Amino acid sequence: MKSLLNIKQGIFLLLVGLLFSACKNENQVKNNLDKKVDNFQKVAVELPQNRSFTAEVLITGIAKPNQMVTIYAMESGVLSRISKDIGDKVSKGETIAVLKNPVLIQEQIKLRAKFQAKKITYNRLKTVFEKTPALTPIQLVESAEADFLVSKASLIAIESRISFLTIKAPFSGIISKRFVDNGAMLQNGLEEVNPKAIVEIQEVNPVRLTLTVPESDAVAIKTGVGVQVTFPELSGETYTATISRTSGVLDSSSGTMQVEIDIENSKEKIITGMYAKVLLRIQSRACILSLPIITKVNTNNEVFVLVVENNVVKRLPVKIGLSDKDYFEVINAEITPKTQVITNGKGLVNEGQIVTPILK
Repeated sequence: MKSLLNIKQGIFLLLVGLLFSACKNENQVKNNLDKKVDNFQKVAVELPQNRSFTAEVLITGIAKPNQMVTIYAMESGVLSRISKDIGDKVSKGETIAVLKNPVLIQEQIKLRAKFQAKKITYNRLKTVFEKTPALTPIQLVESAEADFLVSKASLIAIESRISFLTIKAPFSGIISKRFVDNGAMLQNGLEEVNPKAIVEIQEVNPVRLTLTVPESDAVAIKTGVGVQVTFPELSGETYTATISRTSGVLDSSSGTMQVEIDIENSKEKIITGMYAKVLLRIQSRACILSLPIITKVNTNNEVFVLVVENNVVKRLPVKIGLSDKDYFEVINAEITPKTQVITNGKGLVNEGQIVTPILK
């Protein structure tokens, strides 16, 4: 009996020893794992947060004339006088050039004489018919009236054609190009395939600033939104304006929307063709999931962020909405408020690497 008791005590002590050894080994493994994790590259991470901010978008635009047209002759003729040259100002309706067309003048003389003869004939028959209707057939009077009206219409038509020999400005502006000299033979721009142009006119007050807005910002662009425009070539002079109009559609090839801004230019400091920096301040929606600008990585025209999942670095292409100088809106569905995004140490790690994240 005593021997059996000793055997049971020995077995119990053996089991206790084995259990103690297992716990010791488990703690040893855990300590070794913790030491190994501590030896991994440490990176600072930040969780996305909901923010409300005013986004600022800086876009390059180009100044264009409010209106621009190339003037052609509406009737053939020889250029006898051109009164404007490049750089000259013109007012709406002011004469720019005068053509001569002897054929039209001769035709006018003939039609005027014919008109006078038809008028006299009609008036005489009309008077006779009114005094002695029984002696003058009504058909004769009506025929004379028809001839008179046709003659009158022909004369008005030729005089209208002659008026086209005087070229006038369709709006106020400046002459930006001149294409012909005195004595040039010009063809009717309404009928000829390749007629010679006379001048080009640009309306430069106001100027029309044209820019293309990316798709991510286009949804927030509205007519009347305030902007600040700076022209680098004008010593950084800033103009305050508002968005005048938008195309309202995205270009299928570039994914951008055309936006136009009218800028007063009475002093003509702004020259068409100048480049401008346009700062648009767009009010964002409230509680937008956002990240600091420093989390973005740009490589080969791809924008992405590095995140840590189970201590492993993962690269996620990022879709950016509104942004300002400090933060940007995150549109990706896979990025949540619990996603650990690397802020510092991005250049020290690669995708798939095991790291030690340190939450800021």
